[in-house]
Amino acid sequence: MTNLYKVLEVSNTASQAEIKKSFRNLALRYHPDRNKNSEESKQKFMRIVEAYEVLSDQQSRKNYDSNIYYHHGSYNYAPRPHKWTPSADFDRIYSYAEIKRKYRQTTITGGMWDISETANAGMWKATIILFSCLAAVVIFIMLIH
Repeated sequence: MTNLYKVLEVSNTASQAEIKKSFRNLALRYHPDRNKNSEESKQKFMRIVEAYEVLSDQQSRKNYDSNIYYHHGSYNYAPRPHKWTPSADFDRIYSYAEIKRKYRQTTITGGMWDISETANAGMWKATIILFSCLAAVVIFIMLIH
C-alpha cells in the first residue's frame, strides 16, 4: 500500500495547511493538462488526488492513520478495505484552472478587480469627488485667464 503522506511529500504530523499547500504544488506539477502525453504523470496525479482526499478530511485521515503499524524500524500502512474511486464531477473539481484558483497558497485577496461592494461604492464616491475638484480647478483657471 502506498504511504499517502509520502505521495504528498509531507510528514504524518503535517497540518491541514501543509497538506493543502503540498497538494496544490504537486497537482499543478503533475496535472494531465500540463503533461499531455505522459501516462506516468496522469497516474501520479491520480495518486496525489487520492492522498489529498483522504488526508484533507479529518475523519478519513483518522481512519487512515489507525491502519498504521510498526514493522522492522519503520511505520507501514495497512491496506484500506476499499479501493478509492474519483467522484463523478472529478474533471470539474480537479481541473487545472480550478486547482490554481481554489487551492492557492494564500487567502489574501484584493487588488483592483477583487473588491467588495462597500469598497466599490467608496471608490465611486472618491472618484466623483476627485473629478468634481478637478473640474472646479479647471473652471477657476479659466476664470482667472
